[in-house]
Amino acid sequence: MTSSELRTKYLKFFESKGHLIHQSDSLVPDDASLLYTSAGMVQFKPYFVGERVPPATKIVTSQKCMRTDDIDEVGDAVHHTFFEMLGNFSFGDYFKRDAIHWAWEFLTKVLELNPDHLWTSVYLEDDEAADVWIKEIGFPAHKVVRLGEDKNYWPADAPSKGPNGPCGPCNEIFLDTRPELGLPEDPAWSIAHDSNRFVEIWNLVFQQFDRQEDGTMKSLPTKNIDTGMGLERTIAVLNGTLTNYETDLFLPIIRQIEEISGAKYGASEDTDKAIRVIADHLRSAVFAIADGVMPSNVGRGYVLRRLIRNAVVKGRSLGLTKSFLVSIVPIVVEIMGDVYHEIADRQGYVEKVIGSEEEKFRHTLESGIQRLEDQIELAVSSDEKTLDGEAAFTLYDTYGFPLELTKEMAAEKGVSVDVDGFEAAMEEQRRRAKESSDFATQLFGGGGTVIIELEKTIEATKFVGYEQTVGDANVLAVIKNGELVTSANEGDEVEVVLDVTPFYAESGGQVGDAGVIMNDGASLDVIDTIKASRFFFHKGTMQSGTISVGDNVGCCVNKKRRMSIARNHTATHLLHTALHEVLGEHALQAGSVVEPGRLRFDFSHFQAVTREEIRRIENRVNELILEDVQSNVTISNIDEARKMGATALFGEKYGNEVRVVRMGDVSIELCGGTHLRHTGQVGLFKIMSESSVGAGIRRIEAVTGEAAVHYVNGIEDQLRKTAEALGASTSETVAAAERAVQAVKDAQREVDTLKSRGAAEQAGELAESAQDAGDIKFVTAAVQTVDVPTLQKLADGVADRLKSGVVVLAGVADGKVLFVGKVTSDLVGKGFHAGNTLREVAKIAGGGGGGRPEFAQAGGKDASKVPDALVKAAEIIKAQANC
Repeated sequence: MTSSELRTKYLKFFESKGHLIHQSDSLVPDDASLLYTSAGMVQFKPYFVGERVPPATKIVTSQKCMRTDDIDEVGDAVHHTFFEMLGNFSFGDYFKRDAIHWAWEFLTKVLELNPDHLWTSVYLEDDEAADVWIKEIGFPAHKVVRLGEDKNYWPADAPSKGPNGPCGPCNEIFLDTRPELGLPEDPAWSIAHDSNRFVEIWNLVFQQFDRQEDGTMKSLPTKNIDTGMGLERTIAVLNGTLTNYETDLFLPIIRQIEEISGAKYGASEDTDKAIRVIADHLRSAVFAIADGVMPSNVGRGYVLRRLIRNAVVKGRSLGLTKSFLVSIVPIVVEIMGDVYHEIADRQGYVEKVIGSEEEKFRHTLESGIQRLEDQIELAVSSDEKTLDGEAAFTLYDTYGFPLELTKEMAAEKGVSVDVDGFEAAMEEQRRRAKESSDFATQLFGGGGTVIIELEKTIEATKFVGYEQTVGDANVLAVIKNGELVTSANEGDEVEVVLDVTPFYAESGGQVGDAGVIMNDGASLDVIDTIKASRFFFHKGTMQSGTISVGDNVGCCVNKKRRMSIARNHTATHLLHTALHEVLGEHALQAGSVVEPGRLRFDFSHFQAVTREEIRRIENRVNELILEDVQSNVTISNIDEARKMGATALFGEKYGNEVRVVRMGDVSIELCGGTHLRHTGQVGLFKIMSESSVGAGIRRIEAVTGEAAVHYVNGIEDQLRKTAEALGASTSETVAAAERAVQAVKDAQREVDTLKSRGAAEQAGELAESAQDAGDIKFVTAAVQTVDVPTLQKLADGVADRLKSGVVVLAGVADGKVLFVGKVTSDLVGKGFHAGNTLREVAKIAGGGGGGRPEFAQAGGKDASKVPDALVKAAEIIKAQANC
């Protein structure tokens, strides 16, 4: 059986049992407590705790997941950072009996596993689950093992230790991979500890309790099911492979690694581990990048960077000294792109990100090796023979050196590593990297309790704003200060929920609509529209009268503002097309803001966009505007939209039904925003700026329509004023500016010439005042300048005249002090050192500095101490000359 067949069989089986097949969530979860989606139930947490109403009470998924808590174990037979979790879920629908019966049916009838090779474990006190297995399934009682809360409870140890909140016993199903060995002497111990023989293939979690602060277990109002079957582990068990890596999910990747490295999988344990790490980590990197994560030094990006760098280090152990990861990406896409379209759609982008990150790391790797060798030498010379933990973490954090590599290289020199210090530095990094965001709390300040109540009592808001900007509606709810109220009076700041609305709610980068909601004698000035759950919240201030729940009201969107927004939104689609044409297909949208006055567009690109490219992009957008291409919108399912070639955007989550916005043959995107009917309505498009906003992400800010005209007018006004200041016409501004700049340069040259003459004369005078320290000539003097180039030339001039000697000058001006020192080359060989001399001299004036033996400079803070400092300089020179 292939992995694809297993995935399909699982989904179709539970669909036949009334489950809704739900698409996988992104690896980037909405849950701010998690860096990555780590389990199938993550996207359903709001349903389990009652914060949201699920689309169906029975759901089945194949969820892409990522965990790195066991990253150091990856490379063995079963551990992964990226994996797929097959899961069936019930939200107050079925419970233990159906969950167990269906699990049994799927394993024995669909997968045709030998029932005699199956075992199961239940929680010690879970008689209900045990009875289903023994009395209803007819499972042998001796193969139903009872284990404690550390093994068969979710979360583990919840009854005795917490955490508080939803929890429940779990029921794990195992396959005996060595049945020929007979019954184990101690089945409970074997099931709990002998994972090589008894392989867990399914975990059924029965969420039925809510642990209270005092430790008591209160029954939940609805009992839920959350199950998980790891695809990688299950397909390995079904195919009888020694590890998870000999399946169709990994073997093609392994063969590619063998081909490019010359290494042979199976040759040695070290080689096998290196190949497995590369295969695993690259899968994770491909999926994370396709879901919008970029390598960085914090949060998700930090995890991604570590995975890529670990893979590079393992490749190095296989003799891969040049970039190689990009060559494996197509294999991952070939294996999984049919199921997870995003990695196929963004393959070019993924390859560019991985290639760029690997190349940067290879440069830092060489520097890191030198830094590590330096640290090892320091440790060798110390009494403890221990490499500092913080230094090890710096190597890990800055240069990407895994602790394992640092320990290996250190051990070769007889040096140990302070692992505790490393872990302490790592923990501090984790603390800094924590993220938090909670939209419902930000909106209402109460953890979303208003939304929970609304979901229980009213229907979703119907949006009609694509077709109209005015209409009638009924008031379903009024929220004031985070609480539901019955009415809003003049002066109140409120959010109003309607049954139907023409107001567009902020989404996909487009800001929410503004306008007016009114009835007889009452008016609400709507300043923003926000969507949370399935409701549109019209946020504003009551200008007059009273609006109450149940009122019929009139809605009027600010049409001029809406049109300005539509111009900018349509322009972003045209800009996206132009970026592809000018920069390449890798230039994918990574975020946008569409407002009435401007648009902001973030996209993936790995270097600054040149002036020529900006001009070409801008010209191309304006060409598409002048072509006056018609825009049309169709509603389609996600698969049909992909076949049409529609572009899906990073970070966006789409349902089965999507809105496809098409502009002739030049642009086709999935988009829920408001748009123009023809591109010609955009008017003028003008780019204001292009900048970097992060590694591999660029940003363009632009204006359209009336705002673009105002922007151009402003530029023309500045041009006219500049021309007037230069005494020229606007057509001659550039030539006049060039003449003015040349005149300034000519004048500066004259000034520099005069300064040089003055410096030469002054150098001669200072050289004549030279003192003797034995046969060594030296000059110490204060001069009236703190200009570094002038002081340097002056010191050089004095030294040239002395032929052999030491010069210390103190520049003083406006309370500032600057010292320069010069030692001729013949005296450097005799031990005279400008840097060491100035370090001591500057201390007298409250400063510091130093430099090379032949030249140095230093600063001072107290100008009144300059004479004393110069005396100190003379003393040092005389001492060095043994005078």
